[in-house]
Amino acid sequence: MSKPRLSITLPTFILGDMIASFEAIFGLNNAITLFEADGSYYFGADCADRTPDSQELLEIDNEVVGRVVLYTESFDPMYPRALHHLSTSLSMLATETWRRNLLADEVLDRYDELNLIYDVGTMFVQGLSQDGIVKNVLEETNRILHADAGVIYLWDSEHSTLAPISFFGERSTPDFWSGRVRELALSTLYAYEQAQLFEADRVICAPLRYNEELLGSLVLLHEREDRSFKANDVNLLTTLTQNTALFIYAARLLDKLAHEKEQLQQTLTELKTTKDKLGRAERLSIIGQTVSSLVHDIRKPLGHVMGYAEFLCQPEVEAEDRQMFAAQIMKYTEVVASMAQEMLDYTQGAENAEKAPVEVTTYLAHVSDLLMPPGLERSVKLIVRSDAARGYQINVDQQRFSRVFQNLVNNAMDALEQYGGSQVEISAEPIGSEIRFMVTDDGPGVPPQIVASLFDPFVTLGKSHGTGLGLAIVDKMVSVHGGKIRYESAPGGGARFVFHLPQWQNNMR
Repeated sequence: MSKPRLSITLPTFILGDMIASFEAIFGLNNAITLFEADGSYYFGADCADRTPDSQELLEIDNEVVGRVVLYTESFDPMYPRALHHLSTSLSMLATETWRRNLLADEVLDRYDELNLIYDVGTMFVQGLSQDGIVKNVLEETNRILHADAGVIYLWDSEHSTLAPISFFGERSTPDFWSGRVRELALSTLYAYEQAQLFEADRVICAPLRYNEELLGSLVLLHEREDRSFKANDVNLLTTLTQNTALFIYAARLLDKLAHEKEQLQQTLTELKTTKDKLGRAERLSIIGQTVSSLVHDIRKPLGHVMGYAEFLCQPEVEAEDRQMFAAQIMKYTEVVASMAQEMLDYTQGAENAEKAPVEVTTYLAHVSDLLMPPGLERSVKLIVRSDAARGYQINVDQQRFSRVFQNLVNNAMDALEQYGGSQVEISAEPIGSEIRFMVTDDGPGVPPQIVASLFDPFVTLGKSHGTGLGLAIVDKMVSVHGGKIRYESAPGGGARFVFHLPQWQNNMR
């Protein structure tokens, strides 16, 4: 942000009321004038041909940004003290406004970075090739960092070197990127796990590597001596390239799957390992936290996809079963795409719910199929009791609202498998003009110290693979559909989540 000015931190519509009130208290009229730090007039009484009686400096974080001057016809010892109080109040107000503006700028920067990380994941989910991913990454990265030139290399294992895949800049040619810049990129790829600065901070190199496998490098540079990269640029590029490397590695596995069907089992196992790695990524920042949460959430439906794919590889599977397994793969692929969009909706504050009436028992049967699909077993039993609500309808976005049950039940099953317990129960029954839903388990329950903040973003229950967005999304989704969720201890010490939704019939009367 540029240097603070009164015109930014103390708008005239605020000053009008404050100065008028101050003058009224002391019976003054047109007595106060404000000047910018450079001496230019900003607000208040006409100061031409007038001699100031007293003046005070206006400061923001100990930096002088202007002056407030008092002009009176007669001197009163109270006036200087009152002017000092006014300048102190104005300085505090200006400082608060300035800090909020700084925070707003930071939020916008983080929003752009979050979208960039999200876009990388979307490219992968949409099946973009590794070359397509790296080209888009280079373009979108420079949209934030505004470098003069840049390149993405991919590792050429045959010649043990880096080959430029995508680049930009006035002097950009394959020969230009095959010289000293490539040597810097190679040394960074061999020696470092994070982005590095070179050439007086005018060149930044980031390795693309998954574990010990070399994948490539990303390089950005400023050609003008008055420009350089900052620490935040290094952090952003490190986070971006670590996630990009994982997606490139996954994209290569998918390409291998398409061309080597006989190695399907091995490739799917490696892909699952890559997804698990994404789910355990360290939470370096708000960007890293959100991406980690998304990867963790899509791991289960991707696991279902891989499980059904394993069944399809079995030669003795009947044609009817093959059709069922293929349908399940299509369904969970749609779930993954929905999760990615849901995460973007959450970070942007958008609701975008496409509601439609659905019968309660029918919907819970669909939810049960998502949670415990045929052919895939878990050690924890899932029970659905909805007969009491048979014939009743609710008005929901069926795809997105199923995330409420998925998050609650999967959290419960994770806790039961880790700490002990045998079953999770979903129940529904009409209560007045609403349908009450309960998700209850017989596990250890929620620790008392986090119950009050349970639905806040990034509050976790001690899971090494979670970042705490699951229950925050549940709370938001229930609210979007006109309900409110609460936690209570279940009989016997387990956990219970209760929420109510309006009956659709009552809404139509």
